[in-house]
Formats: sequence, structure tokens, C-alpha cells
Amino acid sequence: MRITHALCLAAGLIGFGVQASESDELALVIKQLDQLQAALDRARVVSVQDGQHTRFYFDYLRATNDIKAIRQGIGVYLEPSRAQPVAPFAFSGQYRQERHP
Repeated sequence: MRITHALCLAAGLIGFGVQASESDELALVIKQLDQLQAALDRARVVSVQDGQHTRFYFDYLRATNDIKAIRQGIGVYLEPSRAQPVAPFAFSGQYRQERHP
């Protein structure tokens, strides 16, 4: 898995005395969020192709919105806007939804 490789590389660099800055680490998180979004997109396509009509399903839209919110929060932190404060965002954390006939 690519995320694991990136984490191992980062840990290895830190172990050799090369410390990444906070902004470098957060940039890595954004790349990992991009990879996570791509994996979610692939899983969504597979779930549609499988055509399973089970009682519960994974809420891809909600997970995607949470990823976008995290990415936006990191972006605001890295490049703060002085115009207006950003309202806090509450994650639901609930991605399992029940199908309604």
C-alpha cells in the first residue's frame, strides 16, 4: 500500500536525522488524503458493479465530504485567511447507512 511506503520513508528520513517540518508533514497528509479519496472512488465503483442490495451500505458521499473538510482545514492552517475565522466542523464518523426501500 502506498500510504504505508510513504510513512516508512518519512520515518526513515527522520531516523537519519533529517527532520521534516510541520508543513512538510501536513503536505504529506494531503497527498495521503488524495490517495485515500482515490481508493474510496475505486471502492464505490466496485460496489456499484457488484450490485449488492444489502440492508447496509457504506456512505461514500459522507466519507468524501469528511476528507474534503480535513483537506480544507489543513489548507486553511497552512495558508491562513485573515478575512474571516473558519467555523469548526463536526464529523459524524458514521459511514454505515441503512437502505430504505
